[in-house]
Amino acid sequence: MLRLGTQRLDVPAGGQASVTVTVDAAGKAPGEHVGTVTATSGDTVVRTFAGAYVEPESYDVTVNALDRQGQPVDPWMAEIYDAKSGKTMGLAFQNGTATVRLAKGDWNLFTETAERVDGRSSFTTAVSPFKVDGADLRLTTDARQGRAAGATLDDPTAERQRGFDLGLVHGAWSLTAFATADVGSQRFVPVRLAGLTYDLHTTWLSKDVTPSPYVYDLVDHHTDGLPDNPVYDARKRDLAKITTTYRASGTAATGAPMSGRSSDKFPGTLMGIPVGDIPLPGTLVHYRTPGVAYEDGLQVGGSIVFGAGGLARRGQTGETVNAAVTGPSFLLPNGGRTGDELLFTGAGMFADGGRERTGSDSAATGTATLTGDGKTLATADLVGCDAFDTRTCELRTALPAGPGTYTLTASMHRQVPYSTLSTAVESAWTFRSATTVKEQPLPLTAVRYGPADLDSFNRAKPGSLTRLPLWLDHNPGSSPSAGPSSDSSAAPSSGSSADSSAGTSSGSSAGTSGWSSSRTSIRLEMSADDGAHWRRIPVVRTGSGWTSMVPNPRTPGFVSLRATVTDPSGTDLTQTITRAYAIG
Repeated sequence: MLRLGTQRLDVPAGGQASVTVTVDAAGKAPGEHVGTVTATSGDTVVRTFAGAYVEPESYDVTVNALDRQGQPVDPWMAEIYDAKSGKTMGLAFQNGTATVRLAKGDWNLFTETAERVDGRSSFTTAVSPFKVDGADLRLTTDARQGRAAGATLDDPTAERQRGFDLGLVHGAWSLTAFATADVGSQRFVPVRLAGLTYDLHTTWLSKDVTPSPYVYDLVDHHTDGLPDNPVYDARKRDLAKITTTYRASGTAATGAPMSGRSSDKFPGTLMGIPVGDIPLPGTLVHYRTPGVAYEDGLQVGGSIVFGAGGLARRGQTGETVNAAVTGPSFLLPNGGRTGDELLFTGAGMFADGGRERTGSDSAATGTATLTGDGKTLATADLVGCDAFDTRTCELRTALPAGPGTYTLTASMHRQVPYSTLSTAVESAWTFRSATTVKEQPLPLTAVRYGPADLDSFNRAKPGSLTRLPLWLDHNPGSSPSAGPSSDSSAAPSSGSSADSSAGTSSGSSAGTSGWSSSRTSIRLEMSADDGAHWRRIPVVRTGSGWTSMVPNPRTPGFVSLRATVTDPSGTDLTQTITRAYAIG
């Protein structure tokens, strides 16, 4: 690629000399070709970079944009993308024209044009496929071809809210947009395009009742292009109806229900429902377009809980949010080692008691501590933890090279007006870890609880027995660093012992990796005086987890839970939740 005119250069004292570098791109592969010219004279070494970019077969593509009056317009968003790779290139328009040089192949043009028509804002979205092959090319995107979006509903008590969100996905390329304008201001240029999916979401609330007792989430979904008619005419009888109960955490409070589409293509769509705060405990009816996956959550003060979501299906169902027991969860990855650096965050320590749930409380404070060989290696304050931004509270430290046994303890406390439960949450993990070539999740576990028959304040009746299902969440992608291979030993045949060993201890949580051996054991204890005294209670193996019957105190108060999990691989856990649920 690079050739010097000479291999020797004589430089006169106090003067200068030059050498010619010739770039020969003949037969060279397209892409960057970088090299160095080095000159050496005794102990003196001088280097300079030299190189060239070999362009693949490419041509100029000129794009003309027209508004709804047929006049040149500069789109406020415009890019060309490759659906296979997701590669994008922005377009700089001037007087309605932009030119870009593209390699031979299949491309797509995306534009969003904003303008004022009859005193109102109007937005036109267009996606156009095109092929670059053998010659320069001219394209036109014409807003006059756009058709107005809309949504109707056969419920006269409901009213469409201003604002909508749009999701487009085409192979590796995707776009998510949130608008505060009325959906009627949005227009789309119809196109048939294999692999392009379109979602337009509108929200409807009651006209007359505040806060609204229901919410409609209507999603107009189309595949293989932008629709000829972007108006969604929804019928109530065709929708999924989900009655959601939002519990209170031991005391009356208010909270903001949250909802969003559940998709890896549309991250960050979980947001507050425009009903605002509702009394807790409370109920909200969700009507949803079937075939679309949703996730639900609840924000109360500094706490937020949410789940992995599920597909809405026509018919009636129910679900509960903010159920006890609130504690650690591994729905989302947390804790890993890269080379000889360990990272752990305090996010995920306040998940509610449903399966496939996570959560945090920014009002909680605490400490994370890492020890090895009996020595404290690192500590970090856990303050302002947020499940949506794990950088806000983390422990990050260097580890000794090679294998070692470590204990990681995360301890958090909260005293908040919106919850009398889970006032202290602590997990202490002991595990083995060694230097990694790439990022490797730590083999951490959380014990999850779903007590039955609690009331809407997460209270059990004094003197009653509470059936307590237990299961394990594992840090996604993790595995024990050492230990015997698993076998199929059966669980104990009775629950008379306070310990229970069982087969694979994976629950149905999305955060479960299922690496526990067949002899994983769990020991459960309860306390009725906030941990001053502990009493062992039996557990028995049931399905994918365990079950215990907790004898509740005869007087109002709280039940605290402490679980000890032992795995033959050497990965152990002691988890304590103070005031797991109430008695009242």
